[in-house]
Amino acid sequence: MLRTSIGFKRDSLLVWLEEGGPIGDVRKRVEAIRQRRYQIATEAFNYRGDIRGLDLSLFWYGIYDVEGTWSLRPVRLKVELSEFPSGSGDLEFDLKTNREQGSHFLFGSPVRLDSTDLGPVREGFSVLMPGSQSDLGSITSRDKMYRGNYVLYATGSVQGLGAECPELLNYQLIVGHRLAEREWAQFDTLGSVVDSINTCAPEVFWSGDLMGDGKPDAVLFQKQPGGIRLILYLSDAVPNEQELWARVAEWRMSN
Repeated sequence: MLRTSIGFKRDSLLVWLEEGGPIGDVRKRVEAIRQRRYQIATEAFNYRGDIRGLDLSLFWYGIYDVEGTWSLRPVRLKVELSEFPSGSGDLEFDLKTNREQGSHFLFGSPVRLDSTDLGPVREGFSVLMPGSQSDLGSITSRDKMYRGNYVLYATGSVQGLGAECPELLNYQLIVGHRLAEREWAQFDTLGSVVDSINTCAPEVFWSGDLMGDGKPDAVLFQKQPGGIRLILYLSDAVPNEQELWARVAEWRMSN
């Protein structure tokens, strides 16, 4: 610091040292993670939701599939007033990025992440009706392999028929870390996803290691009256080790 000439750079270095230097950086990162200021979004034209909820100050990343290789890449998220509104009477916006390729979805993080290939990813629509499960696979992190598979499964019962969404009773989602066929290391019951308004069973839209901690994160897709919602579950946002996932963000789109 003494060798740095007097000026803004030296003052910034002094503040950084007073805040703890490298230890302070780690402390700030941990605190940002605990606050769970994560967001999820999709690139969309004529978006009719409340755009004020979109936090452009976050570090935004696009999740891309390039010939079977999934990557996490930094993007600059842009929100523009739609040039060609649909005539609904509401304000409509176009959500775009600075990259030509369209992303699978967009992920906003309060902390900077490494741009990297994501490794094993599961994607597609696996409907979680009572009694069914979705194998999220085992993940290889940047520095080690986590033993066992992660499984998301649904319990409850189907009470009646429905055109798209049959009536469900006592519906519950449970994520588990399975070591062997009959050996489980950990369970975590997720908060209610099906209720009096959201009556459709969710589907696993995408799962992979967003945060680089060697544990799968997941995006669930759920049909709603007049639209859909995506729900993001992260492992890295969990403040205590008794939980496997934390529900950190939602994204709603109207038809």
